[in-house]
Formats: sequence, C-alpha cells, structure tokens
Amino acid sequence: MKKQFLILYLLMIAVFTVSCSDDEGLQDIPIGAPSNIDAKISFTQDNSGLVTILPKAENVNLFYADFGDGSELSDTISVGESLSHIYAEGTFDLTLVAMNAADKQTESVQPIEVSFNAPENLEVTIENDGVESNTVNVSVTADFATSFEVDFGEEGVESVVSGSIEETLSYTYQQSGAYTISVEVMGAASQTTTYVEEDFFVEEILVPVVAAPRPAEPSPNVIAIYSDRYTPITVTELPTEWSDTNFEEVIIEGDNTIKYSNLAFTGIVTDYGNPTDLTDMDYVHFDYWTPDASALGFKLVNTVIGEEDIEFVEPITSGQWVSVKFPLADYAMDRSQVTQLLFDTAGNPATVYIDNLYFSKDVAQQPTASAPVPTQDASNVISIYSDAYTSITVSELPTVWSGSGYEEVAVDGNNAMLFTNFDFLGIVTDYGNPTDLTSMTHVHFDYWSPNAESLGLKLVNTALDPVQEDLANAGALTLGEWVSVDIPLADFDMDLSAVTQLIFDNLVEADADDTVYIDNFYFYN
Repeated sequence: MKKQFLILYLLMIAVFTVSCSDDEGLQDIPIGAPSNIDAKISFTQDNSGLVTILPKAENVNLFYADFGDGSELSDTISVGESLSHIYAEGTFDLTLVAMNAADKQTESVQPIEVSFNAPENLEVTIENDGVESNTVNVSVTADFATSFEVDFGEEGVESVVSGSIEETLSYTYQQSGAYTISVEVMGAASQTTTYVEEDFFVEEILVPVVAAPRPAEPSPNVIAIYSDRYTPITVTELPTEWSDTNFEEVIIEGDNTIKYSNLAFTGIVTDYGNPTDLTDMDYVHFDYWTPDASALGFKLVNTVIGEEDIEFVEPITSGQWVSVKFPLADYAMDRSQVTQLLFDTAGNPATVYIDNLYFSKDVAQQPTASAPVPTQDASNVISIYSDAYTSITVSELPTVWSGSGYEEVAVDGNNAMLFTNFDFLGIVTDYGNPTDLTSMTHVHFDYWSPNAESLGLKLVNTALDPVQEDLANAGALTLGEWVSVDIPLADFDMDLSAVTQLIFDNLVEADADDTVYIDNFYFYN
C-alpha cells in the first residue's frame, strides 16, 4: 500500500512540475512545508474500536496515516476527507503525514487511547459565565472520555448541548433560578458515565461588566451624540429637565456609558437654535444593556415643524450588550431639523445602559481620494510600492500562491493595490537577492477598506533553515477612510537580514470576501 502511495505522490509532483514548466515566466512557487497539523478524532460508542480521523493542516494537499498499531499505512486522502480505522483496546501513537505539491511533508504524532471502560475519574465544572446574564458554562475532564452532553434542565425549550471533551459548553437560560443540570460523558465504550447537579443557581447579572462593542463606522460618516469612539456634536441638554428618569454617567472598562435607572422616558436636546440635519444619514445606532426592560423605543423629534416618530427594539434582550441599528427611512417625518432624541420604555420603568448613540451613512465601497503623501526622506526608505518613492524591483507581486484577487488601480491619479476576496496576499522581493532590513526601524503602509475586520503583515526570511517569520497586527481597523500604519520592526521576532516574502493577511481563519486597498508600502529609519 505504501508503494501505491509513493507512486501517487510522485505522479502528483511530476504533474505539478510539468504544469509549472509549461507556463513561461512563472516563478518557482515558494510553498513552505505543511504546518499546524491537527485532527478531529471521533469514537463510535459501541465497544467496536471504530475511530474516525479528520485531519487538517496549512500548506497541504494530501494526508496519510500510520495508525500506530502495526497495521498497514492508510490510503492517501485529500483535504476535507476522513480516515476510519478499527483499534483494539490500548494506547497508540497516531502519526499523521501531511504533504504538498512542493515535495515537502511534515509529520505529527497524536496519542490515541482506546478503552472499552466507561469514562472514569470524572470531574465536572459548572459555573456562571460572569459576563452574560443567565449563562452557564460546563467543562469536563475524565479518563477514557471523548465527548459529553449536557442537559441544562430548562423546561419547555431545547436545553441539551453536546461537544467534544476539550470544549466548554454554554447555555443561556430564559430566567435565573435553580436548575438541575445533568452531564453524560461518553468514550469508545457503550457504557457512559453521568453526573447530576441539583439546584444549581443561575445568576442574573444586574450590571454590565464589559464595555459596549467598539463601533467600526468611519468617523467621516458619523454624527455622534454619545460615544468615546467618536467626537460627539455639542448637545445643549443631556438629559433634559423634563426627563422621567435617574441619570448617571458610569465607566465600564474605561469606556464612558450612560446609566438610566427607573427610566420611563428621557430626552436629549441637540440645539433648538441650530437643529441637526439628518437627511444625509441612513441609520441611527445605539448599544443598550438592561437587566429588566420589557420595551425600549427611540424617538426623533423635529420641533421646528412639529413632527416626530418612534421605533421600538424587538425583541428586547437582557443581560448582554445589544447593538441596535434602525434605518432612518423608517421614521416617517422630516429629518432636516431634528432637535430632540428620546428613549422610551412604553410605560414600564426599567434600568437601561446606553452607549455609542450616533447616526451614520452607508460606508463607501471604494476610496475617492488618494492615500496621504508620505513624508519620509527617500534616502531613509526601502520602498516596496509607492508613487512617492522609487521602489525596489520585486520578483512576484502578487505571488501565484496568494489567496486574493489583485489589481493595480488609480485612485485620484495615484496608483494603489486592490485586494479583492482578500484572505492573504504575498509579495516576493527576490529569493536570489534577499532584502536586508537590519538598518530600517519601521514598516509603513496605508490601507482603505469598506469591510475588513482585521489586517496583519507577515515578514518571512526563507534564506534560513528553518525559515523564520513573524506576523504583526495593524490593530483595530477604521473603515471607509485611508489609515496610516507604522509598525516598529522590533516587533518582528526574527532575523531581518534576508527578508524574501512580505504577506498581508486578514487574520481570519475562515475564507473571507474582504476588500482592501494598500498604498505607500515601505520600510524606513
């Protein structure tokens, strides 16, 4: 069987090599060895010893396995396929071999314990979440265990959750109170082990312990009323003297937040003498947290012509931060001269925390202005891509192994790189003449994106064996405007004397459809 595997593997390499040689001008593909090998291992709960193995890795095309019990090597499988094997009782070293088309392979050894004994030495941890109200987390350790199932004991709803033994299972109750929680732990044996905890008290959290989510809308597209993320407009009354509520400003994880207690209704006056024009805005946004509200509405009032309208949150969620985004088109009124903003609990006074109250318009999908002009002296710069400097010659931009669409576009007369369906995108400087960055202190780039959640830059030194690389995060992203990023090269824990690959990464495990523009990518001191 191994001979069959070797023939298949060599054929794969041969086909790959011929394909590359047929493409004139195509560079050698610098694919690294497979890495981060892992496997999801599932046991059939019937004393049969049947095990299903679903391997995964990075930079991989095929897998095969040595099951570690003296049996033949497995057939090869492609990414996404699984292996099945029947074990006798015992402890075995499962060796997974990952291979790719660059004639590189990596092994990973994972112990497997097969026992037809019921799970033993069971330890169950049941605890309130501490952040989300009425939420309970359960984790389990046990010998001979592979998975577990928890019945959280809430009647009238589906409250059974299952997962692998390494996971923590969570459940949110509709109400606080005492519940019976049952845990069943399974392994390869047909017999299971159970644990029951009676009268576990599920706690309702009455105050938020984490700050509201940080908004992502770009500042130019926002009219902020209350938020640390933006610079709010000046309002003349917050709260108004005619509000029916207690008002307090509190700090949660360093974030200023409004606390309304015994809230029936509360008003904010922007400026009667200078009404707020919302006709260019598309949405109103706010985050709320409440332990007891049954209704919450947001009203806009135009006192200049006497028009108003209100929209209610449906449904209300208690015990956690909830982001609300009402389309302003839903407000049937003239929004050109808004002077009052009101929160209303529809006659049911409650405690409500409010943060990030602002109006916004849809984010543009592409920049209309060019990136800021760099100011670094050209003599102190190694430029990769910029109209402002003479860039070095790079051998691949983008690499053929990039996980992104690429094109060069003109933005307001300035060239920029456009990454579409962006997962990661590589640039090779020159494998034969690596780039020495030891005299540089920082890397700079400008980005613009309408939708990316995160962005990182990886530097790779392939001249060393083993290869050295490190990744830096651009931090919290701002959407819809050019943002300049400067990262100290000291943040890259690697040898910078022979850098050959530069890789932008969206830092998201799953495939993404992000759009990102990059300009003025250079190193400087």
